Amino acid sequence: MIQELFDQYQITVSELASFGPYQSFWIRNKVYILVPVGKFQEEELVEMKKLSDYMTEQGDLSVASFVPTIHGYYVSEIANQNYCLLKTMRQMDRQIPNLSEGKELAAFHERSKLFPEEIIELNRIGEWKGLWEKRLDQLEKFWQGKAGTHPADPFERLFIESFPYYLGITENAIQYVVDTELDDDPKLTDAAAICQQRFTSQTWQKTKRIKIPVEWVYDHPTRDLAEWIRHTYMEEQDDAEKRILQFLTDYESVSPLSSFGWRMLFARLLCPLQYFEIVEGYYLTNKEEVRSMHYENLQQMVERSSEFESFLSGFYKMVHLPIQKLGIREIDWLQR
Repeated sequence: MIQELFDQYQITVSELASFGPYQSFWIRNKVYILVPVGKFQEEELVEMKKLSDYMTEQGDLSVASFVPTIHGYYVSEIANQNYCLLKTMRQMDRQIPNLSEGKELAAFHERSKLFPEEIIELNRIGEWKGLWEKRLDQLEKFWQGKAGTHPADPFERLFIESFPYYLGITENAIQYVVDTELDDDPKLTDAAAICQQRFTSQTWQKTKRIKIPVEWVYDHPTRDLAEWIRHTYMEEQDDAEKRILQFLTDYESVSPLSSFGWRMLFARLLCPLQYFEIVEGYYLTNKEEVRSMHYENLQQMVERSSEFESFLSGFYKMVHLPIQKLGIREIDWLQR
């Protein structure tokens, strides 16, 4: 791999080190990150590079930029896989002002909302309803095929038992998006922004606050807020609500949410995306240790479903949102 890096980029590398989920190396004050990109289409990578270039031009030192090969390409074949090489300043976590995560995310969103070109391949804005419906239909058909088989496998039994509940929850989330789009209008603050595929409190920590463009989509900014809140509540139980409230307060001090934004945030929290990922992940792997992990995650999610319902039922109250004044509708069955 080191020899292939030299052949492709004319860069002499002494050794590779882990950098979050990636491999990296350092040269003077720069860190280079080797990112596998085999799952992406060329058009997606082109948009990622455009967004990365734009954010760098805006002065965002935390964004990694694409490095061309000696032949001017941005994708190289190394060890029979396609990779992009990214680079940024070393020790970025010391270079960036010491903002809270909520403020840093809000500033990142605000900067990226001004991107002047149309994004097509990475665009997810306005597509939640369609994407969720498609995913739900696929999983429902799969569940129907399993439901009459009386499997011995404990994961499959739990999946068969739990799916009707999560089917209902997902339908509620889809309807909440529909109602939001009918009842309310997006404001300027609801413009599309660069978001992570799945943002958690560990996302930027694991890369020392460096932003990796291949982890991006272009979506409503509440995508990141909802995923951070969901992960924090489910994975970090100590003082979770206190941390969530502080995170949202910090975010809103830079980029206040509209009533439309609050509704979209709640809709995404309501949609059990983690359930889909667990089930899909279980059936897409043959590794027993990975399947065992998915089974444990599904057990935990099902066991805590009532607790998460309670969290959702009190969410607007927890964040001190005047929902009557804003005309925001609560979900009746959650309140019961």
